[in-house]
Amino acid sequence: MFKKSDILNIFSVGLKLFLITAIAAVILAVINSITKPVIEVNTYKKQNESMQKVLQTASSFEEADMSALALVDFPCAITGVYNGYDADGNVTGFAVMVSSGGYGGDVSLAVGIDNELKVTGIDVISHSETPGLGAKCVKDEFKGQFVGKSADIQVVKSGAKDNQIDAITSATITSRAVTNGVNTAISAVKFIKEAE
Repeated sequence: MFKKSDILNIFSVGLKLFLITAIAAVILAVINSITKPVIEVNTYKKQNESMQKVLQTASSFEEADMSALALVDFPCAITGVYNGYDADGNVTGFAVMVSSGGYGGDVSLAVGIDNELKVTGIDVISHSETPGLGAKCVKDEFKGQFVGKSADIQVVKSGAKDNQIDAITSATITSRAVTNGVNTAISAVKFIKEAE
């Protein structure tokens, strides 16, 4: 049987824990409200810089109609498709934001694709790949292999030709993740163009 003092002790401890967690929740909410707009601005800025890198023929970008993509189950998540316009208002290509599962987590990419469905460039926006191995996916030597390639790009260990790319040494999973993202981006643009 509990004594009155035991019940008061339990209530007192419970009240203290409740107050501590309530104060912590309020502090976290305030910090989140302060940092969230800054994070959103930085993410938007990084995305725009990436789009400009991968589709240099465009001077402005506008979100494309992605309704045609709802009918297709892509192997990677498409987070955005943007029409790239030159100074005269002509569509010069597309910038596709895609996220692909890598070795250490998602690899987020911007992929530039011209009107002939060829890759104009890729930029790794974020990744959690192993330093010194999969993290080499940000290097120009690796990313540059995709330029000029079209659908169904394949990963090989070495000696890439035609529509193939050389895998990063000891990081085949990362190489495949990036390649899957690029292939998904090409397919997405193809579906959007066919739906026009």
